[in-house]
Amino acid sequence: MAGSAGVGPHAAVLFDLDGTLLDSFGSIADLTDVALVEAGHAPCDRVTLRRLIGLPLEAVFRQVWPHDPHPEEVARAIATYRAAQLDNPSPTFFAGARELVDDLRAAGTSLAIVTTKGTPAARRALADGNLLHRFGAVIGGDVVPHLKPHPAPAEMALRHLGISPRDAVVVGDTTHDVHMGVGAGCRAVGVTWGAHDAGTLLAAGAMAVADDMATLRALLLGAR
Repeated sequence: MAGSAGVGPHAAVLFDLDGTLLDSFGSIADLTDVALVEAGHAPCDRVTLRRLIGLPLEAVFRQVWPHDPHPEEVARAIATYRAAQLDNPSPTFFAGARELVDDLRAAGTSLAIVTTKGTPAARRALADGNLLHRFGAVIGGDVVPHLKPHPAPAEMALRHLGISPRDAVVVGDTTHDVHMGVGAGCRAVGVTWGAHDAGTLLAAGAMAVADDMATLRALLLGAR
């Protein structure tokens, strides 16, 4: 646990989904490859892709494309990715994620998902994990005017929950999550089992960083 001062129970927790609750990097990489191969290109470099997790799909494809893509190429790649995503099984949850969500709800904490994943895919993943009913809002990248790191997704989630930013914390594995949360007036907690490391998350403004689910539980629930 790093930088843990001032982190404790909150009225609401806004969770990122991919890389935070869902062990989805392999799925994201496979879906990206489907779109690239269909366009006649080689599969993506996994190291490069991991650094891009959390960005909008448009930005991801522009980075992994072997040349400067035409907007129509990017649009077709995104459509292929989204279709394949709904045709394939949802990623699995990290060990301890379901229990943490259940414990937070049992403690009276309001919960929301704030993700760049499309809302239908996000809701399906939560339903497949029997967790959809635990979340008062699911904010996908298809329903907001601006994507992370802009604060708009967190702001929309807070409006749905009826919670003030000062009473909420954003939890995510990327600097995009941290910047979004801080920009919305929330506190932010980073997790290191996803895309970005502890130093990067703290430098972005995270008040604390968790290296495992048990530590995250302690940060969010304290002694309860």
